[in-house]
Amino acid sequence: MAHHDDLTTDVLVVGAGASGLPAAIAAARAGAKVTLIEEDPVIGGAPSDYYVCLFYGAPITGVLKELEDLLKAKYSPVPGAQFFLPSGFQRAWAELLSREPNIQLITGARATDVRIEDRKGKSSVTGISVEVMPGRHFAIDSKVTIDCTGSGIVSIMAGCTAMYGRDAKADFGEPNAPEKSDDRVQAVTWMYFIQKLPGAKPLPAGRKVGVSVNTGIRPRGHLGPWPSEEAESAPDPGLYLQWGCAVRCRDTRDPVELSRAHQEAYKAMEGDHALLRENGYMIYLAPRIGVREASRILGEHVITENDITHSVFPDDTIAVADYGFDDWRPHRVSEECGNVDEFGAATARYGIPYRALIPQGVDGILVAGKCMSGTHIAQSSFRVMPIVASAGQAAGVAAALSAKYNLQPRALDPEEIRALLRTQPQHLQLSFDEA
Repeated sequence: MAHHDDLTTDVLVVGAGASGLPAAIAAARAGAKVTLIEEDPVIGGAPSDYYVCLFYGAPITGVLKELEDLLKAKYSPVPGAQFFLPSGFQRAWAELLSREPNIQLITGARATDVRIEDRKGKSSVTGISVEVMPGRHFAIDSKVTIDCTGSGIVSIMAGCTAMYGRDAKADFGEPNAPEKSDDRVQAVTWMYFIQKLPGAKPLPAGRKVGVSVNTGIRPRGHLGPWPSEEAESAPDPGLYLQWGCAVRCRDTRDPVELSRAHQEAYKAMEGDHALLRENGYMIYLAPRIGVREASRILGEHVITENDITHSVFPDDTIAVADYGFDDWRPHRVSEECGNVDEFGAATARYGIPYRALIPQGVDGILVAGKCMSGTHIAQSSFRVMPIVASAGQAAGVAAALSAKYNLQPRALDPEEIRALLRTQPQHLQLSFDEA
């Protein structure tokens, strides 16, 4: 069996999902040698794991816009479709990665430890240890590491401060925060596809299946969130994307508690699935229940409800965000699961500051994705794919510059990051005034 030698790279990206893939591509385009690792056998993140196969939030820009263009051109189920298949996401991302010779992708590789050096009294991440199978490890040394795991596990192993659950109102002055902090996080949800087989019968009139109506490609007689004339006029493909149910998980960081959530979700969906099978539909459950929120890593700036409601664009804005507070509102939850949230509201557009990507107290590492620095309320807005993709792309550019200049990420001039993000190889939108 082949032995894996230790590796050396300029930029190491951990997690090949919605933030990690743009981060790796952006760093490579900025001239860095990049290693991208993913613990799953396949890339893609939420579309592959959770079947979150449609774009919520805005703007779709930069590398993610290239992905969307590829999906529409080559992997669309019908003209004008509002969702795509997990295999489409995997193929489109693979095509974008193949265009970047500076990226080495390693799947099935789990980060098990972080390599730390003391530099002038401050901890600095210099790489990680990777497990490819029990008892077989190798090291990856890097000038800069980007944590795009979604769970923040690399940052936590590095000694960064993690936040979990709801913040108290006094912590950040958020008007909709509870008086006391607690460990309550957003519900976990399970998505699936349903396929109409030959001879399938219509479902009983007025019977909704799952948390909400069918989404993406509109089945006849149902309305998705974004009506599409092209999709409506196209032949009905008999394939629909569906939210199954939402359940509480006491601790999304704990595999035992996640297993319990899986079992509760099976029970909650049992009636719907029996009805679908009886009427001639196949059901394809996502491989994993969808975890919206785990740990968040405390950064040099904490994005708050107030930043979002006041449409704050800091001077070091490296990504634009446009999505409402979405902590899974009660009217979107099936009766079997009960109410799982008490807060949801539309918001104004706002900026993601570079400081939210820089963990406090630890050098050599950046954080992008849903685990970047923000409160529980703010994270319910910035966690969606277009926003975390833009933040990931910015982290990739920052990491490449940090490696090039031999500077710590916190020492970079955000204006240089912003300037590079606007160049043709990156073309990331940083303002809603931009075309």
